[in-house]
Amino acid sequence: MALALSVIKKRQDFVALRNGARANSPGFLLAARPNKAAGEGARIGLTVTKKIGGAVARNRIRRRLRAAVREIFPQFAHAGMDYVLIARKAAYNRNYALLLDDMKRALLRLARDTK
Repeated sequence: MALALSVIKKRQDFVALRNGARANSPGFLLAARPNKAAGEGARIGLTVTKKIGGAVARNRIRRRLRAAVREIFPQFAHAGMDYVLIARKAAYNRNYALLLDDMKRALLRLARDTK
């Protein structure tokens, strides 16, 4: 059964994840925290700062990370969790297969740390 994903949009929800568990990877930082309000699904937020580059670069990174989330999160994310992906510059040209592998490893690491 696939996990239902919804999007985090409110700033207070992003700020709440500052104190959550973190997993580093070359292309992004993944933060996670349990959220009882998430119910049977998981919520995901994505941040790409202006430090990374211009609009074209940020949009490309955003598209690549969203595509990776659609592939990896339904199998490896846990229900009742909030996740925030904070993009890094390396996500722009990192091999997509490695990006997927990094995301899978980060989710498994966070699942182990948040128990």
